[in-house]
Amino acid sequence: MKTIRLLALAGLLAHYNASAQQIIGRVTDKTGRGLEGASVVLAGTADGATADSLGRFRFATSAPAPYRLTASYIGYKPATVEATPGVDIRITLAIDPASLQPVVISAGSFSAGDKNKGAVMTAMDVVSVAGNGGDVANAARTLPGAQQIGEREGLFVRGGAGNETRQFVDGTLVPSPYFAAMPGLPQFNRISSPFLFDGIIFSTGGYSAAYGQGLSGALILETQDLPDKSSAVIGISPMVAVAGVQKLAKNGKSSLGLSTRFMSWQYYAKAVPQNPEYAKGPAYSVTEANFRARTGKTGMLKIYANFGFHQSELYRDDVDSAALLNRFASTDRNIYLNVSHRSRPGEHWRLDLGGSLNYNSADISRGVTGQDKTQVHPEGAAFEGKTADYRSRERSLQGKAVITRYLGGGHLLLAGSEVQIGEMDEIYAAFAEGEWRLHHAVALRTGARWEYSRLSGRGDLAPRLSLAVRTGAHSQLNAAWGMYFQQAERRWRMEAPILPQAKATHYILNYTRKENGRLFRAEAFYKKYDRLLKTTPDINMNGSGYANGLEMFWRDKKSVRNFDYWVSYSYLHTRRDHLNFPMPLQPDFAAPHTLSVVTKRTFEKLSTNVNLSWSLAAGRPYYDFAPGGAIRQQGTTRGYNVVNFGLAHMLSLFPKWKQKDFTVIACGVNNLLGTRQVFGYTFSYDGTNRSPITLPATRNYFIGIFMSLGIDRTEDYLNENL
Repeated sequence: MKTIRLLALAGLLAHYNASAQQIIGRVTDKTGRGLEGASVVLAGTADGATADSLGRFRFATSAPAPYRLTASYIGYKPATVEATPGVDIRITLAIDPASLQPVVISAGSFSAGDKNKGAVMTAMDVVSVAGNGGDVANAARTLPGAQQIGEREGLFVRGGAGNETRQFVDGTLVPSPYFAAMPGLPQFNRISSPFLFDGIIFSTGGYSAAYGQGLSGALILETQDLPDKSSAVIGISPMVAVAGVQKLAKNGKSSLGLSTRFMSWQYYAKAVPQNPEYAKGPAYSVTEANFRARTGKTGMLKIYANFGFHQSELYRDDVDSAALLNRFASTDRNIYLNVSHRSRPGEHWRLDLGGSLNYNSADISRGVTGQDKTQVHPEGAAFEGKTADYRSRERSLQGKAVITRYLGGGHLLLAGSEVQIGEMDEIYAAFAEGEWRLHHAVALRTGARWEYSRLSGRGDLAPRLSLAVRTGAHSQLNAAWGMYFQQAERRWRMEAPILPQAKATHYILNYTRKENGRLFRAEAFYKKYDRLLKTTPDINMNGSGYANGLEMFWRDKKSVRNFDYWVSYSYLHTRRDHLNFPMPLQPDFAAPHTLSVVTKRTFEKLSTNVNLSWSLAAGRPYYDFAPGGAIRQQGTTRGYNVVNFGLAHMLSLFPKWKQKDFTVIACGVNNLLGTRQVFGYTFSYDGTNRSPITLPATRNYFIGIFMSLGIDRTEDYLNENL
């Protein structure tokens, strides 16, 4: 009986195959690219197929003629065509403008943040990139446009000095985000924890008229609104101890947070010898507090406070005498308070109000000592200026208001005003900007910013223009042009109070393609400086310069499962006639070629993440200026070549707790290969001796354990869609 049934079934199949018709073809876009995953259905039947990686499809049907095929694909308009069995059918789909995301103006900017799903980097990227210490600014150095500078703080962007890239929190400028500078060493950014922020934008030029006083770039940070739930964190390592709590009110309408971290290199330096020799610290304490509350139906109030303290005392060999040491000691305190309120006073209106207070105090002492650390006072021109005590107290206040009107068709207008009150000057600014959706594939931003200095009695107008054109479902072209102004540093304005602002003009052309977990970006730029600070023969703003270059960025999260990597390359050609330069020269912070490769491999079964980052840069120029200003020596340092390694293992130490803990054991090595880095040289007074500026130690090691209660970030670490 069973045999009979099988024979009957075989017969039916044979009859079906004999009568079935083969429908074959290919689904493409207008450029001829096969649309993998496109759905093809025969009208009036359930017969159909899904296109393969080339867009090809094949299926059999026993339905009677005529045959009409309907093909569909996300982001494209469906199409229906007549089909003939056995004949190769070509179905071309057109992009559906209604299904595409709005064109985003993005020339010059990289964005990051947990809630920005189109971000180039996420907060977890900032934490997990090997070697950056969880610092937002350090993570930005792996992106195109930023230089690899290891001997001083700041983001050096496209031939600009570190102080030309400014940092903003909730719309207002942070005047001094770093602790007081130390000679030959980079300082920490006080406001750098990525989990404080929902939105992080690193702009290397062409940014909005709502931001000013940044000649080359902007790091724009937007703090989080209310957290999803209450949480706490604690962690410890040989150099760092952290603790924090975030409490969400029971009604979910407000939250209060407090965190602190303490860092000291004093004991670490005894295990891993450092150069310079640390007599105190460097030690840091940073305490942050925040309060967030909903106000009314649409309002959000955010208060953020940051208290920083730093102390260090270090000794280095004196370059003019082998018998002497140079002493440097610094104690500085910082307070930063930011208050912002966002609301919607009407259906199509948004009002942003913000204010901030910043206070810095620094006591710095320089001196010359014998090898026993006893202060001496050697005579001679070589030692002039090596002994001095400084006391600095600086206060500043800011206020800002922005009103935004959302118009039909995706257009918007914003206008605002701003005041910055410092110790020496007051800057008043007004700005207006419009974003116009000229077409579903074209967006235009027009804006202007006007700034007035009370001290100089001078106003500067900064027009800005950006354009974005969609060139395909996943690609677009961007262009930007704009003028930017910035005051000289306070130390120079104390000697010459009435200085016009430095001026730069940016020109940017950008192509971006983002599809299926992969991002490619290429950007060309030209920046012209019309006014730069000169310090010889007197202090003036008659300097000039330019920078041009090409940058590439590629990130791929999809090609290899659980493997994420990005590659960035920057070419830079720049010359500046500034400070004490006797002629236009390549500045000592600008390398012509910079390459960064970042890789992250997750092992889900082991709950472990392994990271490697590799940074290469061509040598930078160095100069020895004689007392009269002439160049006595010049050359190029050796190239920068650093490989950093990091490993993070995730586990739960107390899985049965009501609030299951999320614990990370992390370790890492900076400069894994132990290559020697030379950032420049310090020259003796007569030019016969020089001392290289290098890393404090060949390698830097880190190990620590961090526990979070209330928020499980395991998926953030392991999820390849980060």
